Amino acid sequence: MARVISPDLPDKKKGESAGGQTIRKSPGQKDHHFLEAILNNTNTPIFLKDADYNYIFMNREFERLGQISLQEAKGKDDFFVFPQPVAELFRSQDVEVAAQKKAIEFEETIPLPDGEHTFITAKFPLFDAEGLLVAVGGICTDITARKRAEAELSEAEEKYHSIFDHSPLGILQIDAQGVITACNEKLAEILGTQVENIIGLSFLTSLDDDNARKAAVSVLSGERTNYEGVYRSINSKKRVSLRGVFSPIYANDGSVISAIGIIEDITRRKETEEALRKAHQDLEQRVAERTAELDRKTKRLIETNIALEILLEKRDRDKREFEDSVMQNIEKLIRPYLEKLKLSQNESSRQAILAIIQTNLDEITTSFPRDKKNLSVLTPAQTQIADLIRHGHTTKEIARLLNLSPATVACHRQEIRKRLSLTNSKINLQSALTAAT
Repeated sequence: MARVISPDLPDKKKGESAGGQTIRKSPGQKDHHFLEAILNNTNTPIFLKDADYNYIFMNREFERLGQISLQEAKGKDDFFVFPQPVAELFRSQDVEVAAQKKAIEFEETIPLPDGEHTFITAKFPLFDAEGLLVAVGGICTDITARKRAEAELSEAEEKYHSIFDHSPLGILQIDAQGVITACNEKLAEILGTQVENIIGLSFLTSLDDDNARKAAVSVLSGERTNYEGVYRSINSKKRVSLRGVFSPIYANDGSVISAIGIIEDITRRKETEEALRKAHQDLEQRVAERTAELDRKTKRLIETNIALEILLEKRDRDKREFEDSVMQNIEKLIRPYLEKLKLSQNESSRQAILAIIQTNLDEITTSFPRDKKNLSVLTPAQTQIADLIRHGHTTKEIARLLNLSPATVACHRQEIRKRLSLTNSKINLQSALTAAT
């Protein structure tokens, strides 16, 4: 790349031709010690070639970069000092400068012993009093570090733009006044609008959201800020739950010049949280209802147990009373005649006594229940179920009262019929139980 610098140069006279330009050999060099001291103590490579493009001077920085001394290069051209591709490049530049009679800047990247370097080289022609070319000089500015920094900056910018453009999250930037200066397509998608409709909005005046305004004020004050709120789209009436993180961007003097925000659509998460909250409430309601139902069943079970205890106590009491009555009748009506029977020697008397005993036994046994089943063969659980059957409760009602399955109650019913010898009988179980009590 070349940039022409246009100084006023005198016209040349015809003479010996060099590179298409009439030139004359340089006169003998004077020893300028002070000038050489200045040139040799600068960190800018400087060189001078004669009209035939042979080196007549190079400063120490040029010697260092080329790893060649002036003594070695003096009177030699670029093809002696540099590899052929570099030498050809430099020769073409020298010829161009000589032909245009103007100073020209070139940007070039060349390999040197310590690696590649990029230079901006200002090459210029020198003429004598008659306007004939006597030399071509050059001042090289090493911009390798600058080019590297530019490349790194360009790469960083590409990475930033790649992240900005393809991020799965919305990104926006606001200036020091809270105005949105940039945003990506993802943010526009989240908000249900276009990028151009977002840029220019002010966080401080354009948004109907106190939380957003507070977040903008906070981040522009230099604080890293979190934001959560609901955005209502003007165009699509869309409601979006948003979560954002805002970070300040500082100038060199420490002042906040802008801020960047990362925005996430948390609508689905909020909906899930709400669904979980409702499900939790429903579960608590069902648990409360179930607990109340169990409390009612427990109360009824307690009442049933109390009733059964009363019935069992009454049955035991009746049994004892009956046993006492039987024993009393035996003592009064049977035992005395047995004693007489032992003492009687007369067969007719003995027969008469036996007849009395038989009559008294018949009288005693008339008080025994007829065709009643013995409920003592039942287990406590079967006794409880039998009592509920006797009171007219169905299998489902008994299952609900005792917190059992209907199938379990049905099995108990079959076992009760079996123990009361009703398995193959058509007798109604409720009737049989009623008669047995």
